[in-house]
Amino acid sequence: MKRFFSLLLMLTLVVGVASVASAKDQPLKDRPFKERAAYTYNPSLKKVELNITKNDKMTTTTYNSVYVPVKDIFKASGATIKWDGNKKITTIKNQDQELILNFSGKKITAGENQVVLPQEWVKLNKGVSSIDAFVLAYIFEVAADDSDQERLEWEEKLKFLGYQRNNRSSRIR
Repeated sequence: MKRFFSLLLMLTLVVGVASVASAKDQPLKDRPFKERAAYTYNPSLKKVELNITKNDKMTTTTYNSVYVPVKDIFKASGATIKWDGNKKITTIKNQDQELILNFSGKKITAGENQVVLPQEWVKLNKGVSSIDAFVLAYIFEVAADDSDQERLEWEEKLKFLGYQRNNRSSRIR
């Protein structure tokens, strides 16, 4: 069953000004994915807004962190979210595929129909599984640099989640 919904991560400038890279700094294309994602918006942001639209109705939630709880991201999609306390993983299942968030500190190899997010993209805080909003927004960003092959690969891997690329001009303020 196709779900028509979109994820809009609206990043709101709260504190700070984007740092300007000096000529001595490592080129952006050579930085880790998470840094490229943060730099696309503003790495000094301390708050984010999550806007989820389903059936032409939008819900907005503000977070005092760049990490957004997975239950808030995926609840409108109809995905199933499960926590395995023994393995210390969260599984988000949609369309017979699974997104794995690993909090164990151990390497997990993806099985068939599974995608494992890098551990530096996720955070477990007081029992709440969260994903870095910069990373998620960058993966589904319509205006993102399509020369970033890694971003395109992640977008392809995560298409089973049902999210559409978003129009940046309507999201970043």
